[in-house]
Amino acid sequence: MVRTARFSAEHFIDAAIALVAEGGPGAATMQAIARRVGAPTGSIYHRFESRSAILAAAWNASYGSLARVLAPLLQAGRPREAALALLPWAGEDRHRARFLLLHEPVSLFEDAPPPELLRQEMERLENEMDQAFRACIARLGDGAIREEDLARAKFLIFDAPIAILRPHLLAEGAIPAFAGQMIAELHAAVPLATAGMHAGSPQAA
Repeated sequence: MVRTARFSAEHFIDAAIALVAEGGPGAATMQAIARRVGAPTGSIYHRFESRSAILAAAWNASYGSLARVLAPLLQAGRPREAALALLPWAGEDRHRARFLLLHEPVSLFEDAPPPELLRQEMERLENEMDQAFRACIARLGDGAIREEDLARAKFLIFDAPIAILRPHLLAEGAIPAFAGQMIAELHAAVPLATAGMHAGSPQAA
């Protein structure tokens, strides 16, 4: 009879996400992850070669879940909806949202870089999101993709909504409804649809 493994890779990934969310990257030691799962420390090494490997896997799982929500909306040219989609995504799993949105990758890998294959997956996900932002700009503008427009899109859709979310992610309780109103007002005040309408351009004449 084949014996089913008691602890899966996902158990350890979820534990790492929760520990970083609650106490920062330093809280996610291999021993702490094992205790969180209720597993012997040695069982982690059957699935992950190092602490940096499990943190990279946790990053990829979290970023991948966000990309699956945002990328289709961006590719469809719906920047406001993409920005607002951060709210239900963050509300669905507070630990995951805190892990991803409150910690830069550099803070997770101060001790050692992620293994090569996991690093490549991190880059693939980043490139996928970058291409989605570029597709959004192309759909809403004149087809040209300017670095200024890309920076504006990332600010309106990602950076500014995260800044609005940040104090509520740090606090206990649900994300308030006015967070969505603030994001909607931001997009109404600085519509991304004006990308390409620069002074001196034919559209701005």
